[in-house]
Amino acid sequence: MNIKILDSWLRDYLKTKATAQDIARNMSLASVSIERIEPFNKDFILDIEVTTNRPDLLSVVGLAREAAAVLPQADIAASFVPPKLKNYSSSETRSSRDARTIDTLLTIINDEKLVQRICAVVMEVTVKPSPEEMTTRLETSEVRSLNNIIDITNYIMRTIGHPAHVFDYDRLPNHTIRVRESKNGEQITTLDGKSYTLSGGDIIADDGNETIIDLLGIMGLKNSVVTNDTKRIVLFIDNNDQQRMRKTS
Repeated sequence: MNIKILDSWLRDYLKTKATAQDIARNMSLASVSIERIEPFNKDFILDIEVTTNRPDLLSVVGLAREAAAVLPQADIAASFVPPKLKNYSSSETRSSRDARTIDTLLTIINDEKLVQRICAVVMEVTVKPSPEEMTTRLETSEVRSLNNIIDITNYIMRTIGHPAHVFDYDRLPNHTIRVRESKNGEQITTLDGKSYTLSGGDIIADDGNETIIDLLGIMGLKNSVVTNDTKRIVLFIDNNDQQRMRKTS
């Protein structure tokens, strides 16, 4: 499959004086094929073919790490710049009386044979358009910009290659997420409005009442998607290395 990223986005994690053309030529000779370089304003879009045996390169960070290994072989100085977490600080304080743990806000029922580990947090949000830089990076990467909440999850996925998802917390009837395998014949409508019938064995999340709300690691469903009216969300990230996905039919 192909991935498109801006040259400037790659350089957030790659320190080098190599031009976009240098990167494309040397990567194509020694690693993945960069099939096209498209001018975009004062930047370039790199159109990269990634083979199925290199899923680690389906992210900006993965490609930057690979370029940092390839370019020195052509006597072009390059180094990988690891992503860093920024400490969060807020002037807003809450009393311990208002603080509640995830256990009191959300019930997660998980089969560890299907998903090894789940991280989730419930938070209050304000839905609005994303910053221009994020919108530009996503849309040049052929990912639709929808709003700041959904865009953040897609930005995470494109940057580090790990899927993330958000649910509208108030559209989960029992505030429950249960991970299980799908049953043959179950029907879903994904957030892009397309309907599918599952053949069974897909790893899904339901709302505790058998209604599927997510195809884990693939796509969210229309019945729990964040809208402009969303006030509270569940940010959901799963570590699913052993996932056994099947195609919908």
